[in-house]
Amino acid sequence: MKRSKKLNLRKIRTTHGRKDDKVSVTKFTVLPTRPKQGNTITIRMSIKNVSDKLIKGVPWQIVKNKKILACGVRYNLSAGNSFRVSTTWTATKGSHFFYGDADPKNILKEPKIKQFNNLPQGADIKVK
Repeated sequence: MKRSKKLNLRKIRTTHGRKDDKVSVTKFTVLPTRPKQGNTITIRMSIKNVSDKLIKGVPWQIVKNKKILACGVRYNLSAGNSFRVSTTWTATKGSHFFYGDADPKNILKEPKIKQFNNLPQGADIKVK
């Protein structure tokens, strides 16, 4: 059985700081990277509290082609702590774009929401 390469997207560095940021997506993976129709695809996302305070609720979502596959809220996330969420999807033929968001509606009132709360490049997967 041929082993698929792991698609691993890390956080993006920008010229702006994180002074008022509260959460950040630190890892986003889609496996396998070359699925066949009918394969189970696992999508994982790690989110970190980058503030120095407890956050009572961190909403998150995992999206495929503008459709939410999974969403939820992580409660009582201590300063500096992270959590991981995952979902699966059965591959269908075609091209699919996956991405994850932490606090997609900016209820935490972060000033730089689009810089650190998702991985803008996401992951493109082709299923044959």
